[in-house]
Amino acid sequence: MPNNPFYHTQAWLQAREEALARDNYLCQRCLDKQRLTPARDVHHIKPIETHPYLALVLSNLISLCSMCHNQVEAGSQRKKAEPKKRRARIIKG
Repeated sequence: MPNNPFYHTQAWLQAREEALARDNYLCQRCLDKQRLTPARDVHHIKPIETHPYLALVLSNLISLCSMCHNQVEAGSQRKKAEPKKRRARIIKG
């Protein structure tokens, strides 16, 4: 569990349990690939760092197995590290 104290609150623990129950305790990414894998993690689709108002919103939560959760987190860390690419605009006068 991350060091963020939010993840130890009763509100988070309840929202987490509701997300797992809604998803039948199955990893939703694996399920999309027609694999039945137990989910142990609940992931914020839109991160709480940028969308704190969605921290407990059930539609912003997805149940994932540890492997999928690690892949999703690694991908989001990579996106944060990559500089945004800018395109030059040509203005014809």
